[in-house]
Amino acid sequence: MLHQYRGWRYVKENRSYFLYLIFDSDTCVYIGETSNIFWRVVKHKDKCSDDSVIYLQEYQDKEEVLRREKHYIRMLKPKFNSRYCQINQLELFQL
Repeated sequence: MLHQYRGWRYVKENRSYFLYLIFDSDTCVYIGETSNIFWRVVKHKDKCSDDSVIYLQEYQDKEEVLRREKHYIRMLKPKFNSRYCQINQLELFQL
């Protein structure tokens, strides 16, 4: 699975942000955002099986990707996310 992202290992001046959703057996297990998708996927390898699917969406605006991350975590409630799922948590943005 990681071979798809290998070309992005050494991107230093990336001005893009990625929202990524990891699905395993049609269930969302994790949602996150990053500017370096290769290293972030490497870090989440333990959450992925051989059948996992990672969906990516690219954004140019950091605040927009953070708003989307928050929205999808609240909507899908992935089992490996705790950010934005708890009541009374410190919020980064108002939706």
